[in-house]
Amino acid sequence: MRTILILIKKEFLQVFRNPLLLSILIVAPMVQFMIFPFCADYEIKVLDIVFIDHDGSSVTQDIIHSFDASDIFVPHGIIHNKKEANRMLKHDKVDIIVEFPNHFEQDLMNGNATRIAITANAINTTKAGIGVGYTQEIIGGYMQEFKEKNMVYTSAEETPANVNLSYIYWYNEQMNYKNLIVPGILVILVTLIGCYVTALNLVREKEIGTIEQVNVTPIRRWQFLIGKMIPFWILGMAEFILGIGIMKLVFGITVQGSIPLLLGITAIYLLVMLGLGFFISSVSENQLQAMFIVLFLFIIFVLLSGLFTPTEGMPKWAHHINYLNPMSFYMEVIKKIVLKGSTFISVQKETIILSVMAVLVNTGAILSYQETSK
Repeated sequence: MRTILILIKKEFLQVFRNPLLLSILIVAPMVQFMIFPFCADYEIKVLDIVFIDHDGSSVTQDIIHSFDASDIFVPHGIIHNKKEANRMLKHDKVDIIVEFPNHFEQDLMNGNATRIAITANAINTTKAGIGVGYTQEIIGGYMQEFKEKNMVYTSAEETPANVNLSYIYWYNEQMNYKNLIVPGILVILVTLIGCYVTALNLVREKEIGTIEQVNVTPIRRWQFLIGKMIPFWILGMAEFILGIGIMKLVFGITVQGSIPLLLGITAIYLLVMLGLGFFISSVSENQLQAMFIVLFLFIIFVLLSGLFTPTEGMPKWAHHINYLNPMSFYMEVIKKIVLKGSTFISVQKETIILSVMAVLVNTGAILSYQETSK
């Protein structure tokens, strides 16, 4: 035990004596955590829209004017030439084109089938999908009012029922994207601290030759790895707690569930990432190799974690790969505890999987270090 404590003390001294490493561990993650949520914005705040009105009726004019009340849409007037509208779309001057056909009002009054053509710039699929949804919502609202004002009913039996719809968004009532993206970025930063920094730390010992001095001492391999892991585990936990504080003070996001439960599972997840970092450093010859391996795995972990796209919509082969992705399980824990206030029963499966991963990965790190140090 005394040996491990001496190694922990040595590692802390090494970290705090290295200004660059200290800034990578503390300053850089906190700056990223403060900036990224404002950049990774799921909200669409501006949509440029233009109209092609072949009908020129009072109904089409009313629909066009209904877009003026929106804070999102920026109308660019009415164009009678479709070629001009397509040119504007091609040069990214507009995002949405709304085209009204001939005899639109007449068909509506006569009850004939008619349609409004909506064309969206789908270079950015998210923006196009949300933009079309907003457009349909405004037009649909107007059409509902139009039907209520202009339909004539001959008897009470023909009068449609007055149905009012109400909806609630559970766990994110205001549909604020920061409620998802901020905890997700905190997961990313914890992952980087646990895996990236530790992978570079051990392989750096190889490059400067100090690892050989350790190998000739009576220190056992597992003692050496534990002595190196614990300081970074403590720093990672401290950063996570600091991140929770910033999440509350800056973004107004409160952990709905048990904070001790969240910290306990975070501690297990950090052990997985630390073990993975040391395993990578054991099989790498230099820092460049370790950096490329970590970045390769990190990109896969993030893309399959469910932060930017729901895992349910991924193909089957991605689901199979995700069983090896610790970030996907931890991301699920973060969502459930932070947003839903789930108890241990709800995250029991993820906790068990992360615990098994921690044992396997750290065992592999110790074995691989013994092989490379022979």
